[in-house]
Amino acid sequence: MNKVVEDKWVTIFGCLLLFCVQFIVNMVIVALPSVASDLHLNVEMEHAINLVFLITSVALMIPLGSYVSKYGIGRFLKISILLMIFGLLLSAVSTDINMLLFSRFIQGIAAAVINSSVYVIVALQLPSDRLGYVLGIMGSCGYIGLCLSNTVSGIVVYYLGWRVVFLILIPIYIITLLILVKLHKEWYTDQGEVNDHIGSILYVLFMSLFLYGIVKLDNNNGMFIAASIVILIIFIYFERHIPNPRYDLSLFRNFKYILGNFSAFVMYFMTYIASYILNYYLQNVLGYDARLTGLFLLATPLAVVFVSSFAGKLSDKVDERVISSIALIFILVDVLLLFFMDVVPVYMLLVACILQGIGHGMFSSPNNRFVLTQVSEKDLSNASAILSTNKDVGKSVSLAIFTIICGFILGPASTLSTNDFSFIVSSKIMLAISLLLGIITLILLIVNKIKD
Repeated sequence: MNKVVEDKWVTIFGCLLLFCVQFIVNMVIVALPSVASDLHLNVEMEHAINLVFLITSVALMIPLGSYVSKYGIGRFLKISILLMIFGLLLSAVSTDINMLLFSRFIQGIAAAVINSSVYVIVALQLPSDRLGYVLGIMGSCGYIGLCLSNTVSGIVVYYLGWRVVFLILIPIYIITLLILVKLHKEWYTDQGEVNDHIGSILYVLFMSLFLYGIVKLDNNNGMFIAASIVILIIFIYFERHIPNPRYDLSLFRNFKYILGNFSAFVMYFMTYIASYILNYYLQNVLGYDARLTGLFLLATPLAVVFVSSFAGKLSDKVDERVISSIALIFILVDVLLLFFMDVVPVYMLLVACILQGIGHGMFSSPNNRFVLTQVSEKDLSNASAILSTNKDVGKSVSLAIFTIICGFILGPASTLSTNDFSFIVSSKIMLAISLLLGIITLILLIVNKIKD
């Protein structure tokens, strides 16, 4: 197989895999009430179905990415795709909550390897003059998966039942596996010794306690977060005092690298919670049904598709920070419109959806390229895993903060649909936090560009 054909197959592979990776993040949410009813679950167990997947995936992403880079990314991706298929099948036939949680744990492990590897393969395979363009296409596919997941899953649950939700991605995963087999190629970024097992354990403990603590902040008074900070300090000290650390903390001496990762965190923080709030506002306050809401929200992924490939090409010629800054302005206007969602006409909310799609489509591939080009080839695996981790942490932290705000405003026994006024107040506080973070990020990007 010649290089041009290989590049095309790798691009198709990356697009399909990113679609699945983003789709699986949200696909279970709409099915949770049916799962809880069928398996007789309480509220805590119902939330655990997503919590197990999230914590496993985010906590293991960087450690597994480090090990995969030594032994062959392609080989481990094949194993992970098979593991994901097994986990999805196991979820579909689960007869109790323990079996379901175990299957979600398996999916989390597979997702960790996939998330940490997919960008690395593309960065290693594609020539630099086409990298931005391909990352743009991949970013649009991933975001389409994220946006379509609730709509498609809702239709599947309504007509076929919650178990089928876990089966709908299996054909795509099989196609990606066949592409890998067809390519018959291996990718490496670091073939040195992997011996920092203690560092990996400390990192997993830190991420697990931190994410669990954020989600349960209103119940544990910060105990888990405090423990995670202590472990983080130990982790940093340990990594700085061993001869060959697996986690190269020197990467964080590069301010541009930090800025790219922080920008990704903030972008996903803002867009995830904006879509979440708008979804509830349309259904619970305006009274739209799920199908109409899904059609309304389709404006976002359509805008992403229209813009992202153009943004990818543009990032090959224009400084990524300039494009990212313009993208952030679109997102800030989007969030500002949602802040006034109770007074603006409905068509302005549709405009907000379009602006979010334009902003996200412009931001993703330039920022991915910006981060990955700040590191050497041997650090690509870690850099990619850290970038993916920051995106998922951004989504997790935004939802956790919004949940805490709702708990204070609405009361612990209430739901988002019990009081329209309290929901709007909670949403405005959350959107104000998003605006503040977005403005800070925009200023940092502009100042860093001016200094160059």
